Amino acid sequence: MVTPGLVSVVRGGPSGLAAAIALARQDIPVTVYEQHRDVGVRFHGDFQGLENWTSEEDVLSWLAGLGIALDCRYRPTHEVTLVDPALVPAQVRADRPLLYLVKRGSDADSLDSCLRVQAETAGVRFEFGRRVDPGDLPEPVIVATGPRGTQAVVAGIVAETSHPDQLVVIARDSLAPKCYAYCIVWRGRATLAAALAREFHSAWQCFERARAAFAILGLSEFHHEHRFGGRANICLRRQLVQARRLYVGEAAGLQDYLLGFGLRYALLSGHLAARSLLTGEPYAGPVSRCLREHFRAGFVNRLLYNQLGDRGYRWFIRWMHRGGDVRQRARRVYSLTPLHRVLWPLARAMARRDGCLDVRETTR
Repeated sequence: MVTPGLVSVVRGGPSGLAAAIALARQDIPVTVYEQHRDVGVRFHGDFQGLENWTSEEDVLSWLAGLGIALDCRYRPTHEVTLVDPALVPAQVRADRPLLYLVKRGSDADSLDSCLRVQAETAGVRFEFGRRVDPGDLPEPVIVATGPRGTQAVVAGIVAETSHPDQLVVIARDSLAPKCYAYCIVWRGRATLAAALAREFHSAWQCFERARAAFAILGLSEFHHEHRFGGRANICLRRQLVQARRLYVGEAAGLQDYLLGFGLRYALLSGHLAARSLLTGEPYAGPVSRCLREHFRAGFVNRLLYNQLGDRGYRWFIRWMHRGGDVRQRARRVYSLTPLHRVLWPLARAMARRDGCLDVRETTR
């Protein structure tokens, strides 16, 4: 094992904390510099999904393999209601959890706080309220500063509600251009939002249209509302490592290019960066081995999704609803099938044209 000495981690998101936990458990001194007063401050108790379809292994076991326990509040989700542009719902079901809902933010039951506790237990030192430039810190440095650019935005609310637990997703370009609107209800709280991959300037207008559509579906009772917004960076870095600064999570553009389910990429990249420092293996190698096929499939999926439009969304939802286990259908979408391989050169050219693909090590 290589002994890297003191390691600095810039920002305490999931990718940075995953790296800090892995290093501290090998008795490496780690300091996490978080510019806010706590971890998770940029979130507001909104719900996100830890997807469970890109591998046969359940994500809880997968996390255990990274040395991370999901000992925060979470909800395994087997059913999702997919709604087409005509607002016709179709409920799909998986035999095993399709995803695990988690809460983001600084509350004690959030994913972020859960990771912070595990890091502190392992001996990680935190410096809160301190904004640092990674270039000003002694190397090695793990850079987990979050999105560098904007390829998608989210506008929504968190609120209290009396609706029963459910997850509803609408695909309709007037509500969420080239993306989707969603409503998650869990134990009397709700997250209602529109995600946009185009027309960012109209985010809040799209949200209001999405809200009206959910009301037509019977989801209209929300109170004590709080607005939130966010953005996603899916622009892969030309270099994952600069000097001995290792970029992880969205700081490296490691994100799901189709639907934005990037938590697994964040946690895995942080763990792989830590392992690189511990073993001396170049970081780009394991990132490429672990994520290359997923990234190729993701860029092809985005190419196809951009071409669908409302008529295509209707067809896709019907295909997902055809029967059987929807988790297996989702795995097919995210696998590097012969169709994905044929379309990969076109998707790569599209992504480079849009400035979203400039790293060779990850996707070659």
